[in-house]
Amino acid sequence: MNVLDNELSKLRAQVVQMGGMVSSQLGNATKFLFERDSALAEETIKNDLNINHLEVDINESCIKLLALYQPEAADLMFITTTMKIITDLERMGDLCAAVCQLGLKLTDGPSFSYEFKCISSYLEDVYKRGDEMLKLAMTMYSDGVKDNLGLKDVIVKNENVIDVLSHKIVVDIINNSLKNLQSLENNITYIFIARKYERFADHAQKIMELLLYMELGKDLRDLPEF
Repeated sequence: MNVLDNELSKLRAQVVQMGGMVSSQLGNATKFLFERDSALAEETIKNDLNINHLEVDINESCIKLLALYQPEAADLMFITTTMKIITDLERMGDLCAAVCQLGLKLTDGPSFSYEFKCISSYLEDVYKRGDEMLKLAMTMYSDGVKDNLGLKDVIVKNENVIDVLSHKIVVDIINNSLKNLQSLENNITYIFIARKYERFADHAQKIMELLLYMELGKDLRDLPEF
């Protein structure tokens, strides 16, 4: 392994680490919504800074690799794609922190109110699907796109399901608000929270699309099955 290959291996490990941190943040944000542990929420919000700092470090590493080694072809594409991927990961981390910030404004109980019951099963589903999308995208990044090309189908399916669920939960919440205007403020907050999970999934799919373009030189929409 030459020097550049060794540096690229380190870069890949850093990005996978960042993906793991984002996954942990998503899990903690969701756990907070179910348990309403404000200390966990504050910790999750604080930990977002670690993701931000890692993004800066990785971006600087990419710039140094471009400047010192002037990589060509596949290596150049890998580095520039990595710089885009970490931007999406950083935004996904922001979304997890935002879920906690919104959740701290809620005034209902975690699992005892009708308001939360309207969204709890949705949250559980979109959390699992969103986290799976991220982990599969990271597998494609770390282990190679060609050997894991089939994972794109799972990612796309999960994203489509999350879109449907997002629409459904908004309708359910609005209907609940019409029946009980006292719950309106909390329900509006839940709609914002639901949108954060939907955006998380969008970013996970975008990472997969970036990897497909890196490997195949094709946009997802240009593939025959889509």
